[in-house]
Amino acid sequence: MLCSLLLSLAAAPPQEAAEREPVPVLLVSGANNHDWRWTTPFLKAILERDGLCRVEVTTEPSRTLADREGLRAYQAFVLDYNGPRWGEEAERNFVDAVRAGTGVVVIHAANNAFPGWKEYEEIVALCWREGTGHGRFHAFDVRIRDRDHPVTRNLDDLVGHPDELYHRLVPMHGTDYRVLATAWSDPATGGTGRDEPMILVKEYGAGRVFHTPLGHVWRSAEATHASYLDPAFQELVRRGTEWAATGEVREPAPNTLTPAERRQGWELLFDGRSLAGWRGWRREGPPPEGWSIEDGSLAVQAGGGDLLTVRRFRDFEFSFEWKCSPGANSGVMYHVGESLDAPWMTGPEFQILDDAGAGVDAGDPHSAGALYAIYPPRDKVLRPAGAWNRGRIVVHRGRVEHWVNGTRVVEARLDDEVWRERVAASKFRAWPEFGSLARGSIALQDHGNRVWFRNLKIRELRPEPAGPVVELFNGRDLEGWTFFLQEEAQPEEVWSVRDGVLVCRGRPIGYLKTERSFANYILELDWRFDPEKGPGNSGVLLRLSGEDRIWPRSIEAQLMSGQAGDFWNIGEFPMRTDPRRTRGRNTRRTHSNERPLGQWNHYEILLDQDSCVLKVNGEVLNVATGCEVLPGPIGLQSEGAEIHFRNIRLTPLPD
Repeated sequence: MLCSLLLSLAAAPPQEAAEREPVPVLLVSGANNHDWRWTTPFLKAILERDGLCRVEVTTEPSRTLADREGLRAYQAFVLDYNGPRWGEEAERNFVDAVRAGTGVVVIHAANNAFPGWKEYEEIVALCWREGTGHGRFHAFDVRIRDRDHPVTRNLDDLVGHPDELYHRLVPMHGTDYRVLATAWSDPATGGTGRDEPMILVKEYGAGRVFHTPLGHVWRSAEATHASYLDPAFQELVRRGTEWAATGEVREPAPNTLTPAERRQGWELLFDGRSLAGWRGWRREGPPPEGWSIEDGSLAVQAGGGDLLTVRRFRDFEFSFEWKCSPGANSGVMYHVGESLDAPWMTGPEFQILDDAGAGVDAGDPHSAGALYAIYPPRDKVLRPAGAWNRGRIVVHRGRVEHWVNGTRVVEARLDDEVWRERVAASKFRAWPEFGSLARGSIALQDHGNRVWFRNLKIRELRPEPAGPVVELFNGRDLEGWTFFLQEEAQPEEVWSVRDGVLVCRGRPIGYLKTERSFANYILELDWRFDPEKGPGNSGVLLRLSGEDRIWPRSIEAQLMSGQAGDFWNIGEFPMRTDPRRTRGRNTRRTHSNERPLGQWNHYEILLDQDSCVLKVNGEVLNVATGCEVLPGPIGLQSEGAEIHFRNIRLTPLPD
């Protein structure tokens, strides 16, 4: 299992890694009462992902740290160690290197180490000593308390992080330190009933120290791997290590996706250069005035009307940045329909406002971050007019969250009695469709003021399925499938099952198709080409209709080697794709994300009403809108080369 997880954290493509020199880091391990044999390679993979660091691991720190000259090669020490002392020479070299400027990263039980070694205890600042403890392993929130530090400046709260929550860590020798984040240690889980430090930083001589007591992984307790598997923990460790080594945390360029974001399924909704993917209210294209591109930002002046995404979304996470002119008002609405006279009559709104300039209290239900006029924000930290703020909207299975600058400020359901009572007490009671649509556009509001947007990113979340998962391939035979082949061939001449794998010989040309028809679903499957027989061509046919032929009217999700993620429009199937990547019937993927020949790849295809999204190995490569909605079989092509399929399953979605 660890091997597959490490492969999923593999480094970025060379062109991305080449943008910066990796930070040289020494990961100190080899002894720990925790599962260092699992955590150390995982830490290495986290830090080397996307070319952030070049990590060397020592499991013999007494020997490695005794090489005084060798330590000059590293900008940071990452400590995953809680074992015997290193010896006088190694310890002296370690302390001298830190005083001279080498950073230190302290992970979890490394703060347990070396009772009585004064310099180490001063570096760590808060140690596990007599009186320290923890409650049971559980999920808890880590709240950022100080956002004026590079590590936490653009870091979201860690919500529902699964871990041990250390309590009563002991301050050592009066050394100074700075707490950036805390977690409530709940007595119900064995805690202290107070906030405990979870992220702290300090300086030791010229060295920078980053310390988090998070990251508990116990031996022979696979469930505790969850602490490291949390992407928020991984991001924290990466940011802390970069800061300890360099003194800064470099943020990505605006309107770009990091490799990690692509792996998590994020897409850009604004490229910083055009209004592609956006349209005016009840328009086919963008409004002729009122909206413009200014220095990579989407700016609204006035008079253009609200701007809507061409796509409609059901469950999603939407991230964005905004800044206001003094006193300005705007909003981001979601699940917007066009049956009424304005977007706000159907779509709930994330309020955008210069609170101070508008004279509105930070906790008012009309203030920035509020679910406008329905739920006020709480615990909000808002930056002033002219400064960029970060917003996030999460809509998932009837629940909504609003986030401002990394803190969740609104949490509500859109389908319970409390919601209905609040709507009934607001102006929205006049519009029964308000907040009731299951999917719709995202809208940026033109309220007549100057407001700017950038870094508009979205990832679709799995909605509540409309029924149980359908296993389209049982791993034994072709039950549930029919076929169409040239040369009047029989399916057994082309298709066979070997060890639970569906093998397509590739000739004669044709396709398998499901006996059942489907309209709205998430289709998942694994595929690979035979490495001994070389690359080839195939495809997944969606919403097949009309007569069987080569090839039937459908949307093809391409599987050709090197082109997986392309669309092919077959039989003039009604659909809209990005014209910048479309030539004739083909729409190229945004980028390639296939694994080497012979390795298994994973396709995830979302067909939700008029939207079709293609993900290859977790990354969104193509999107089509305006797709004709009709039930149809799903087809697998036989197109000249041997190809293997497995794990073919379908999750039905609501109509």
